Amino acid sequence: MNEVYTLEVLAKITGIESTTLVQYQERGIIRPQFDDDTVRSLRRVEHLREACGMNLEGVKLLTELLGEVERLREQLRAKR
Repeated sequence: MNEVYTLEVLAKITGIESTTLVQYQERGIIRPQFDDDTVRSLRRVEHLREACGMNLEGVKLLTELLGEVERLREQLRAKR
């Protein structure tokens, strides 16, 4: 089970400002429930922004597509 974090704890764990996290949440990049999955997502988001130079709309689109790919993989595994 994933541990649930407050906004302040999530900011401390990830090193991302609380205001930025709120912005990510408002744009639908991260879910309102902050847990270990959110930490992993934020690491991916920050990598895409910093290393790849993606803007927030691009990050949102790519994370949605990656989530869909993962859901499809899970469905394929379940059918095997």
